[in-house]
Amino acid sequence: MTLTKMNSNIAIIITAAGSSTRMGGSIKKEYLPYNNGTVLSNCAKTFLKTCLNNNYEITDFIITYPKNHIQACYDAIKADKNLHELICEFKSKYKGEFHFVPGAETRQMSVFNALKAVKGNPHIVLIHDGARPFISEKIITETIENVVKYGAAVPGITPTDTQKEVDEKGFIVRHLQRSLLTAVQTPQGFDFKKLLQAHERGRLDGKEYTDDTEIWGKYVGPVKVIEGDVKNIKITYPGDLEKLQTK
Repeated sequence: MTLTKMNSNIAIIITAAGSSTRMGGSIKKEYLPYNNGTVLSNCAKTFLKTCLNNNYEITDFIITYPKNHIQACYDAIKADKNLHELICEFKSKYKGEFHFVPGAETRQMSVFNALKAVKGNPHIVLIHDGARPFISEKIITETIENVVKYGAAVPGITPTDTQKEVDEKGFIVRHLQRSLLTAVQTPQGFDFKKLLQAHERGRLDGKEYTDDTEIWGKYVGPVKVIEGDVKNIKITYPGDLEKLQTK
């Protein structure tokens, strides 16, 4: 079936199963307070608002969490009362599933767990980092539109610094053309069935993939890069916490 905006049911996966080791501190970065809720709840809220406002039917809304962290993850979502109202609206309007899925040792396996947990019959899946709370409706809708057109899409930013490839000893071995490079963000969007099949094959080939565009590129085909947003950063280091205080 050819995908169109009108027939494209969507599954949303927000990954929050990482360890946040680079942040330090006692609170996992996705659970940090932000915008009347948490970093994680803000991600979920933006996706639900976008899909409800644009009449995208959501079949499944999945959040991955570290093993034995289900209560902390649930509390991070429950912290935002406005999000609770959106979840109720989503369930009522689309009869979809909002559920939590345990992650695994790698991001690849966590996403695979989430893909297998999808209960509906989506045409598209969007996969987003739970530590990117500044995601916009514009990026989400443009990702969906380009998945409909190309089968796979991801927002990306052209690097501002000149890029070089170095060898294992730290010497430059190749001078890269900056205009042909991109730093990919999320959400990463795909034809659901094809991505699931690619993950099933990738799970057995002995390679660890850094993200879903790499798995798609290996087993399906090219991924369309759309213009990303410099504000759509991933909370990674302690210095990023300042950005949570600006709203």
